[in-house]
Amino acid sequence: DTDGPGSALEKDERELLARYVDAFERYDIDALTTLIREDATQSMPPYDMWLRGREDIFAWWWGPGIGCKGSRVIPTVSANGSPAFGQYKPSPDGGHEPWALQVLEIEGGGIAELTFFLDTDTLFPLFGLPPRLDS
Repeated sequence: DTDGPGSALEKDERELLARYVDAFERYDIDALTTLIREDATQSMPPYDMWLRGREDIFAWWWGPGIGCKGSRVIPTVSANGSPAFGQYKPSPDGGHEPWALQVLEIEGGGIAELTFFLDTDTLFPLFGLPPRLDS
């Protein structure tokens, strides 16, 4: 059975997401390469940014996005049926500040789309996420 609750597909997706959280928090591009599809896309509303392809995504993560290194990623309720996470970037004052609500689309056993919604003042309370992480 691959359709019902607790199905093999659901278990595979949970395992994929757990590996994603671990790899993202370690900023382990080798591990992320095995999880994010080669043809994946990334966007970051409200910015007019659209990345296509794992190579472009990682080039951005190691370039302008390097401030995400050391982030904490907290699972939350799904967003429109897709897995969602609160992302907290390291704060110069210690702890972690809210950065984005990450919403992931999974297709074909890999992450096909990453959307980073930056309106944390509005979104984090709606998703029950804390205003900051102290550790």
